[in-house]
Amino acid sequence: MATTIKTSSKNYFNKIQKYLHNKRVFFTPSLNLGVYALTIFDLSEVETTSLLNKMTKHFHLTKQQEPLALAA
Repeated sequence: MATTIKTSSKNYFNKIQKYLHNKRVFFTPSLNLGVYALTIFDLSEVETTSLLNKMTKHFHLTKQQEPLALAA
């Protein structure tokens, strides 16, 4: 399962990147059209949910989920 965190703030991008690195989570950073993204790999749904809940509390953020793509 892969999860992507997007932000337009370079400051938050750097803070989240450091947070994930300290938690020893495997991720890939990217920049596309002024939007910074961190894609997290190799976590189960439960681990991802737990990590995102802890991270949103830590950084005082809100979650905004995109709808899942329909299967063909």
